[in-house]
Amino acid sequence: MTSTNNFDDNDNEPDVHILTMGGTIDKDYPRLTAGYAFEFGDIPAAKHILDNHPNLGITYQVMSVCKKDSQEITHEDRELLANAMKKIVIQRQSTRIIVTHGTDTMIDTAKYIQHELAEKPQCVIVFTGATKPAMFIDSDAAFNIGAAIAATSIGSLGDVLICMNGNCISASSCTRDEETGLFIKNKI
Repeated sequence: MTSTNNFDDNDNEPDVHILTMGGTIDKDYPRLTAGYAFEFGDIPAAKHILDNHPNLGITYQVMSVCKKDSQEITHEDRELLANAMKKIVIQRQSTRIIVTHGTDTMIDTAKYIQHELAEKPQCVIVFTGATKPAMFIDSDAAFNIGAAIAATSIGSLGDVLICMNGNCISASSCTRDEETGLFIKNKI
């Protein structure tokens, strides 16, 4: 799925590319199963959030790479993500890319991308997600998407960052606190 919001029709290339991998941020109430199992909705959370924001000063494109819980992400899924990014970077001299991803393996995927795109430093890549589905009123999804967009505008070319919990941390120095679940900078 690809969707675009054009702020300026004269520029066909969006300011921000958003690639979705699934994760809690995109989960929805079950339609086909009974009980507590969540399913992935038809519209990615990032698209819903940005389409409903009244004062955006950016253009964006949302593309789904896969719709999986992050614990189910495979090496092949990470390769698909890397290839999608390489295609975006080839089409443009510099770019801003956001990846929405489940929190359990977000750091692993970010480090994989950091390694795979080391030779293509002309972009800023920011990974984000949510601890509750975007459709929940108390979700951190909108906050994290907004923070990730801001981070892409001030990050240095070649950065691969994790933007969660009000912090923006280099993927290479990011860890997740086992007690709180917060994404924090390594102490080492």
